[in-house]
Amino acid sequence: MSSVAGKKEFIKKVNIIIDTREQKNNHIITELDRFGVMHESKKLDYGDYSFQIDGKDFSNICVIERKANVNEVYGNISFDRERIEKELDTASKNANQLTFLIENVSDWEALKKFSLTDTEMKNNNRKVKNIGETCYSTLQAWRCGNRYNFTVEFVPDITKTAAKILEIFYWYFHNYKKLTAVRK
Repeated sequence: MSSVAGKKEFIKKVNIIIDTREQKNNHIITELDRFGVMHESKKLDYGDYSFQIDGKDFSNICVIERKANVNEVYGNISFDRERIEKELDTASKNANQLTFLIENVSDWEALKKFSLTDTEMKNNNRKVKNIGETCYSTLQAWRCGNRYNFTVEFVPDITKTAAKILEIFYWYFHNYKKLTAVRK
């Protein structure tokens, strides 16, 4: 089966699990609906997204932690660090794959260079202008195998977030099927 045919079959069968605490994700729901992908809200132990397919639940095995922008990442690192580290620690001890998905930024270099405007600094009563540097350094340290062992993906255009989520889950399932297939 070609990967295109495999992806089409996956999209027909997959059910995306969205954590009940996930907010401001209408752009993702809209795209999943447009693709004809089943989805449901359900409390996840960690992460924001996972999936079920063919009667198999991957919600504790393969998860995505979505961040809407660099400001949200910075907020987690600076003001909610204990909670996010506890969640990442739990996920790293239980999940085979954890992906940290950051929207509205294109890559590591763009993250590193991200700065607040003077207006944002004033309106948000912030003291650090180059929040991207803090996010970059912290995520680089956290993602290492001897810390929380996760990958980081970027989605600069939020209309593509649902497609990125599906792609991550498709390739995980693709490999899962190969690893669990009966050998001849």
